[in-house]
Amino acid sequence: MRSKRGSSRTTLKPWLGVSLALVLSSGLSLGSMTPSAWADSPALEASPVATSPAASGTSSGSSSSTGQSSSSAPVVADSSTPAPATPPAPPATPAPQATAAPATPTPLPDMLIPAANIHFKGFIDTYAQYNPTDASYTNFRAYDFGANSFNLNMAQLKFWRPDDDGIGFVLRTDFGPGAMASGQNFTPGFYGVRGTTSGNTGTMPWSMFWVEEAYINFWIPDTNKELEMDAGQFQTLANFEVIQPTGNWMASLGYTFFLGAYTHTGVRFHYAPNGSNNIYFGVNNGWNTSFQNDQGSDFQDFELNYTGNPVSWLNLNFTGLFGPQIRNTYPGGVAFASISNTGAIIGNPDTSVPTWRNYGAFVVEIGPLDHLWFVTDDSYGWQAEGAENNGATTPNAPATWYSSENFVRYDISDTMDVVARYEVYYDLNGFMTGTGLPTAINDETIDFQWNFMPNVMSRIEYRHDNANQPLFNSNLGNVTGSNNVGNHGAPIFSMDTFEVELTYMF
Repeated sequence: MRSKRGSSRTTLKPWLGVSLALVLSSGLSLGSMTPSAWADSPALEASPVATSPAASGTSSGSSSSTGQSSSSAPVVADSSTPAPATPPAPPATPAPQATAAPATPTPLPDMLIPAANIHFKGFIDTYAQYNPTDASYTNFRAYDFGANSFNLNMAQLKFWRPDDDGIGFVLRTDFGPGAMASGQNFTPGFYGVRGTTSGNTGTMPWSMFWVEEAYINFWIPDTNKELEMDAGQFQTLANFEVIQPTGNWMASLGYTFFLGAYTHTGVRFHYAPNGSNNIYFGVNNGWNTSFQNDQGSDFQDFELNYTGNPVSWLNLNFTGLFGPQIRNTYPGGVAFASISNTGAIIGNPDTSVPTWRNYGAFVVEIGPLDHLWFVTDDSYGWQAEGAENNGATTPNAPATWYSSENFVRYDISDTMDVVARYEVYYDLNGFMTGTGLPTAINDETIDFQWNFMPNVMSRIEYRHDNANQPLFNSNLGNVTGSNNVGNHGAPIFSMDTFEVELTYMF
């Protein structure tokens, strides 16, 4: 595959969503290194690994960040002391003729079964978080929702076979609380964990296992490898941030990711007429679901994407998602629909009835420009019957939301960088945030990253969140007008978090 989300830190992400970002790309090793087995780029997985200029080394002791040689000056003999005479060298003895070994290709670092061209890699991601404004859950976070504790985010295993010879596959599985959050559409960091061991609360039960991606990919015959197809469940092409931390620039993820699409199940076609332009078209079951849960709908969700790299320092990505989606429900408005032990429907029975949703995301990535990268990710969404007007108790009017997520990244050295993010998210009808009221949120975040070993990534992050609704300090997502009462004290309008993340990649 030429595209897919998440990339080596030494390469641009030509498939990145809709945004303007200049990123500072730091190598993931002491000094410099080539893309390795854990660099999550299918483009690298499917083609020979290219050695970076720093890795190939124009001078053996140079640093790619400073351009200065680390080797000492050669020692010069004292000219006042005669040099000793050099004895004649003994006649050379011919070396024995070596037996030529059969030529065998060197397997890639992530090769698992060379004979079948099957690769393997993974990671373990952990973090510690301090949140002075919450007792146990950090609200509105995708994966780092464990407040005031040491936490496992997730462990991931990925197996894949590039479709170089016509057909391949990708199988990516997640374990741990992050897998549970993904499987429940991030419920743990949203309203609090609603799943139970019996699984009869209307949501998925607790599960520390989740199949993130599982699809078959192959080249369409007689297309000169310009047309490719994926069939199964795969990550979205929309937006800049991705599920796995090795493909992101920061420890926490923004609202544009958290409140958007992250996987699709269906069929996706990829047309690549040249190395600078990629076009995708997909027909899917919707957002973040393995099944078609749009009851009564005769349509699927359509996916369109253009990814371009017109010049070396510029990447463009536009994604459009169009089709029926189920209505959102929220504590501030309609009660959750669920099934009681007797089989009776509790709450609003219309919550699974689909209405049309349009979503667009545009990402612009600029860099590197003298150690700097810039990214902007701008999105817009609209859904029919997503808002409640004139005292209605079920959605009867369109809902609109939009966001802008912006990054600046500076490369301090091959192993250190600093990233700043500013994001605004406007949910005009409280549809995506679940408030039922006009809601505006913004976050300001700064990260310092140090890759102090070739396969270890560490981050230190400070983040501040603001909202015009009291969204924080309650695992039930209390807002003005909500009937639910949280157990963490009075909801508040802002939140600060400090986080240390450590990721081991193999």
